[in-house]
Amino acid sequence: MKKIPVLLSLFTVVTLGLAGCGSSQASSSASSSSKNQSKISEDEGIIKTARNLNEDGHYQDSNKALNGIQITDLSKKGFSSLKSEYFQIQKSNDAFLLKQGKKQNQAAANNGSTSLNTNDSFSDYSKFVGDYSFYNYDSNRQQSDLVIDSDGTVVQENNDGTSFHGVATISSTNQSGILSYDVTSGTNDTKSINANVKIDVTWSNGENETYYGYTSYDGGAVLTDGKPYKGDLVNEVWVQ
Repeated sequence: MKKIPVLLSLFTVVTLGLAGCGSSQASSSASSSSKNQSKISEDEGIIKTARNLNEDGHYQDSNKALNGIQITDLSKKGFSSLKSEYFQIQKSNDAFLLKQGKKQNQAAANNGSTSLNTNDSFSDYSKFVGDYSFYNYDSNRQQSDLVIDSDGTVVQENNDGTSFHGVATISSTNQSGILSYDVTSGTNDTKSINANVKIDVTWSNGENETYYGYTSYDGGAVLTDGKPYKGDLVNEVWVQ
């Protein structure tokens, strides 16, 4: 029987091994691409639902539908058009909700003891005006989105379709040691921050709440109430 030289045999094994590895990598890449496309299709359906709800005037429900999309996905390859439409719909929803919030604030001020007068305190702190999302989103918790207008009007939208309305004032602070999340990590890792501003909110039910604002490493505005939640978490953190 003819013997196969050892060197040739080893070469054949290595060649076959490399071929198998290449095939495995190609298969893995194809699988990843397929999953990505499936996720895009799923998110396109959510965008369509949110758009229809917005057009029908159901702004809270539209924002609630948008919560079905993971914000981190929108930065991935192939999601750019979805990202653009996502924020266009959210901005439209929030604009209408703010108008509704102003009316409810005025009604509350006219009907009771709680003073909900708008103000110009945010004129020097425009960075902290705008739309915020609840960090570490959890459908089991109430909070979903927070909108602060330049006149201090505040609307908190909740996962159950309800919303809270109030008015905020903002002031400078240099308070340190405030509890927050490391929001640029995408994890539940906590950190202590030095606050740049303090935002005091008076809600229409008369309750008061304080947020501490600062700028994250990626330049976005972040708000935290600095309170612990379930031991090693933070009660409320909002990111623009």
